[in-house]
Amino acid sequence: MLAAIAEDLTVPRFALLLLLSLTGCPKSGATATPTDPCADFEVEVEKHWSASIRAQVMNKGGELEFEQRSGVANKMDRISEDWVMMRTSVCKDHFVRQLITKEQYAARVQCFDDRLERQRTLATALTGDAADLAAIEGALDDLIAAPKSCESPEQ
Repeated sequence: MLAAIAEDLTVPRFALLLLLSLTGCPKSGATATPTDPCADFEVEVEKHWSASIRAQVMNKGGELEFEQRSGVANKMDRISEDWVMMRTSVCKDHFVRQLITKEQYAARVQCFDDRLERQRTLATALTGDAADLAAIEGALDDLIAAPKSCESPEQ
């Protein structure tokens, strides 16, 4: 039937395309799947520490500071990777595995968000003109030393 319609030059092409799209493709909105609440945490962390921010940090200062800046940038990379990994894990603990309560999840998310805010503050300081690398590195060490899972002692 479609071949006969395609050969009929009196049928406008847009009508033919419409017919093909309706008959040849499944309905796009027929089975809507809910969005994954544990997806795309990388996007959130990249707002605060990304390859372009890292490049800005590495381009500041002279050769003498390069090694120290590199160490600081590596720590920021590590914190970002840990944040995404742990945030995803806690999300799955609640939504997929149902191992923690809504209240425990909310408390841990708040802890992770506080850490991300501290990282944002340090990234902003690093890209500034008067960055005190020693102070920033000390703050990063404190951030790294905190329990990665944001678990409270009673959990």
